[in-house]
Amino acid sequence: VARTAWSGDATLLNNLRVSNDTVMDSPDKPVVIYGGITVDSLATLTVTAGTTLYFHGNAGIDVYGRLQTNGTGERNVVMRGDRTDRMFDYLPYDMVSGQWKGIRFHSSSYENSINYTDIHSTFDGVVCDSSDVSRVKLQLYNSTVHNCQGYGVKAENCVLDIRNSQISNALNDCVAIFGGAALLQHCTIAQFYPFDASRGAALRYTNFRDDVSLPLYQMDCINSIVTGYADDVVFGSSNDSTTVFMYKFVNSILRTPEIEASDYVVNVTWEDVSDTSTVSGYKNFKLVDIDQQRYDFHLDSVSLAIDRAEPTLSLPEDRDGLLRDERPDIGCYERRNEE
Repeated sequence: VARTAWSGDATLLNNLRVSNDTVMDSPDKPVVIYGGITVDSLATLTVTAGTTLYFHGNAGIDVYGRLQTNGTGERNVVMRGDRTDRMFDYLPYDMVSGQWKGIRFHSSSYENSINYTDIHSTFDGVVCDSSDVSRVKLQLYNSTVHNCQGYGVKAENCVLDIRNSQISNALNDCVAIFGGAALLQHCTIAQFYPFDASRGAALRYTNFRDDVSLPLYQMDCINSIVTGYADDVVFGSSNDSTTVFMYKFVNSILRTPEIEASDYVVNVTWEDVSDTSTVSGYKNFKLVDIDQQRYDFHLDSVSLAIDRAEPTLSLPEDRDGLLRDERPDIGCYERRNEE
């Protein structure tokens, strides 16, 4: 299969090691990465708005120090595979999962921030290793993690702050929280992975990993959509009654069998999978086309998410950096009147 050859129109990097604070600022020229990027424990790598990183198949980012991406609504940071040819006439490799390794935040890494960043077509999108739960591991704001051959976002015994983000289509789980603490606010978590019917959950949260107990101090899902193809895409599980297992769903839309109201579930809309006349699953969104593998997770006009967010728990802007109105929508995208 023919592949695009990169020449003088791109910056080529091979096994980049970031040992000192470094700014990667390349809005006008693609950056192609072979072998990967390693950020040392005392260094910060900052990627500026409009920069696109093209990763070869064996490449990803290993962060022992700190990663900061500073995209904007108009100029996202983009992280993608380096293949620009097509698998089939209708299917660019850029839309095929598993094209590069993704981002891993190792145990020594804290205070990472990913802002207005599009991460797609990886093996694992974002992996966060176990660390001190008194410090924030990652802020993932106004970003997209889409089409992963492994996990979308996986975190073990660490603290995540995820807001206004779309995490969608993963062979394993879109979001998997094994202990620690996590906030999911105004997120769209959608599990429509097209390549394997044995896809995982949209959202999984537990207080253990294999045989190891990992206290789940809090998992708050607020003003968010958690949906997918299967009848049940939300899985919470506890291995025993002595390990902390705290979670709360507030003002969200969930595709999972309804449970009785409790302190853990407040003002939730349950997608009724038994009633085909209701709006649920893919009907929330503008486009879910598994045959052509095209997806647009902005809200469709019939979505129950419209005008249903709790304003006092709302964020002022949406994933695209546009202002929410006085009756905000659930999920990461605010529907516009002109849509």
